[in-house]
Parts: sequence; C-alpha cells; structure tokens
Amino acid sequence: MPVIEAVVIVMAVFSLWPLILGYEWAGSPWYKFGYLAVVLIAMVWVTVRRMARIRSAADEAKRKRDETEKRGRPPWLGG
Repeated sequence: MPVIEAVVIVMAVFSLWPLILGYEWAGSPWYKFGYLAVVLIAMVWVTVRRMARIRSAADEAKRKRDETEKRGRPPWLGG
C-alpha cells in the first residue's frame, strides 16, 4: 500500500501544475471542483493511513520501552 500512496502523492503534485502554468482548461469547473476535489479526498486518505502507521509505530516503541523498564536491563544485555 505505501507504493499506492506514493503514486497518489505524485499524481496530486502533478495535478496542480496545469493551474500553476495557467492552462485555460484548468480553470474549468469540472477540473477545479471535480478532479481536484477527488485528488483532495485521496490526499486525506493517504494522510489518515500514514498517521495511523505513525501512531502504531509510536505505540510499539512505547510498549518496548515499558517492557525494558520492567525488566531493568536493556535488551542488548540479555534483559
């Protein structure tokens, strides 16, 4: 899934270039309110998924730290 997220991010970046370069068709309502709205929703999806992975990794690190503190010895010392 991270590959799909990366593709969505690249697509979102390239979707802004027609507006930046001033293409006439990029000012049309279907592009501004249709396509770019879909791209925005896709970016929200990517953000939610990545934040969930960050929270999961933080919880895992906290769990490991708590286990280490209970034992009193770092894991690399055979604790």
